[in-house]
Order: sequence, then C-alpha cells, then structure tokens
Amino acid sequence: MTLTKSLIKADIIAAKQAIDYYDENGVKDIKNVAAYHLQQASEKLIKYQIYESGVSVSNSQIYTHNIERLIVYGDSFGIPFDVPQYIREKSLTITDWEAGSRYDVSFSIRIDVLKKAYSVILEWFNRL
Repeated sequence: MTLTKSLIKADIIAAKQAIDYYDENGVKDIKNVAAYHLQQASEKLIKYQIYESGVSVSNSQIYTHNIERLIVYGDSFGIPFDVPQYIREKSLTITDWEAGSRYDVSFSIRIDVLKKAYSVILEWFNRL
C-alpha cells in the first residue's frame, strides 16, 4: 500500500475549504464534509507512520477507520510514533466522524470543534 503525504494534505485542504465555506455562507451541512476529511486525515497520518516505519502490517489491523484502534496498533510496534494528545483523547469522537458525517441526518458538530481539530491535524501533518 502506498500512502503519500499529498493524499493526506488533500484531506486537510478539503476540510479547510469546508470550514471556510461554512464561515462565509453558514451552510450547516458543509461542516459534515469538514468532519469527514479531518477524520480521514487523522486516520491516514497514523497509517502513514506505520507504513513508513517498515514494520510488517496485518491487513485486518490496519484496514479500519477506528482511530483509537489504529493508535493502539501503532503504539504496539514501539516505533517512533507521533500522535497528538488531543487526537488520542478524542479518538473515538473523531472515529465517529467517518460514517456519522456522511450517513446520519442528525449528525451535528460545532464549528469551533472542527477548527480546533483542523489546527491540531495541520500542525501534526507539518511535523511529519
């Protein structure tokens, strides 16, 4: 599997564009798009580090959207593994953004939560 930083950056850009669109136009559902792409960026940043470490991965462990499970899996290798404390603390919430933001008509998220996650994820991406 080849996972590039440019694929991750695309999710971060899409999230930022959705946040900006919400700020400018107040379209509530665009926040769902931001949430989805922030979840995807988090997931990919974890997987990217695992793949880049060169360890042999188990498809059944790596092919998940569950951020918490991916963090535990990454930690289990004892490799240099950077996951911000905010992401660790919010891993289950962020995991829910993957499907909830796309399929749950009652999904709702505050813009300040999205902006905080965006800033943490962008800083994390830039560190790697």
